[in-house]
Amino acid sequence: MLKIFLLFAIPFITFSQNLTTEEIKAYAESMNKDLPYSIPGTKVIMDNVSSIGRNLIFTYKVPEGWYPFDNIKEELINAQTEDFKKQLSGEKINLFHLYTRNGNIIKNVRIAYTDFNIPVIGSLGEYRNYKSHPKSKGINIKIKDPLGFEYLEGDRPSIIKKFNNKLNNLVYLFGVNERPFFMTKDYVRNYIFNEESASVAKVVVDEFIGGVYGESNLVSSRYIDIDRQPALEFVYDLKTETITGDIEARTIMWVVYYEDRLIFFSGTSKKENFDKHKYIFYLITNSVVFLDQYEKIGINKKNNDVVDFNEYVEKFYRELTYFGINKIRPKHVDIKLKPLDVSAETYHYHGYSTGYNNDDVVEIVLNERSWRDFTKAQKHYLIFHELCHDILNLDDLKPEAEEKNIMYPSINDFKVLTMDDFIENFHNLLEKY
Repeated sequence: MLKIFLLFAIPFITFSQNLTTEEIKAYAESMNKDLPYSIPGTKVIMDNVSSIGRNLIFTYKVPEGWYPFDNIKEELINAQTEDFKKQLSGEKINLFHLYTRNGNIIKNVRIAYTDFNIPVIGSLGEYRNYKSHPKSKGINIKIKDPLGFEYLEGDRPSIIKKFNNKLNNLVYLFGVNERPFFMTKDYVRNYIFNEESASVAKVVVDEFIGGVYGESNLVSSRYIDIDRQPALEFVYDLKTETITGDIEARTIMWVVYYEDRLIFFSGTSKKENFDKHKYIFYLITNSVVFLDQYEKIGINKKNNDVVDFNEYVEKFYRELTYFGINKIRPKHVDIKLKPLDVSAETYHYHGYSTGYNNDDVVEIVLNERSWRDFTKAQKHYLIFHELCHDILNLDDLKPEAEEKNIMYPSINDFKVLTMDDFIENFHNLLEKY
């Protein structure tokens, strides 16, 4: 038995970035002019090179008694030059090696471009969730990691993460800022986005840049949605003076107006290379998912997040201030979770307050199971309902009232609640107060 293994390096023709399938086919056909080719020292003959889509197919004729090594795929991968691997990875081209005898395939070796383990610029990895990140300010968001980028912590208080590709001078970052009040999606679209996008973009650019980092120039702007959330997309140029001379960068930024948060995503490159690489920034931003809007009641059984009820109290008083309602904050604030549903006296309660008509205290007890199982919107309904009892001294509405009112006496009938429902109905309550 003759055991022969083929090792070779395939030359690659340099095309423009992002080869078309027609260019790949032309390259494969160009190699056939030198075929058939007998591998030196063997009786193996490279007979044909072809392509299907983004797959290069190399066909060989092997003699009787030929059989491949057990690790033929590993050896074929190791035989290629690093440059060739990078070209295949960058262009997302797979290789097929077909070893035939008398018209029959003896061995078929498939090498995917991902098998080279080279990070591919323009490809995304797995999702990463940032809800527990200390800078996320409670935003339950996930984003796919861009391959070929360093994964870095944000260097400013509002920046959660930064992805950096030094080879191509690309930087992508995202973060979150707090806003002074809750906003529904309709409010954003009807009141904030009621002007030309360029006017709003100019204000946002000034807010983020403010002339501190150099001279900015707005290039374009438009209103879009990112995972069903209203967003402003704009592109601006920034000229910065450095020791080695002026640097001109171009940045695309997306600003999402999300409840009481302003979430921003931005990608920056050198101005002259922006059009070449901007698709990478679009890919990353297009992977963004705001998870809270997909919550369903009763499926959060493993939610063991540490609860800081002071954040809810702070938001409650913030909204009061925005609506011109002045209330002295009591020194004693006690909000706790208890298993109310294990007692015959309280099993039907999701929560209750004991500070009604007592402006010196806020005392609220919430059912552990309800808090664990409720969605984000339902949690806001529940705790703000009790805070309205304790701080505003409001009574429950009668059962015939509109169910989505904050002071409706039951939350069991709320089959579908969104944060927009909560914001709209809480603001309606404050307007009438």
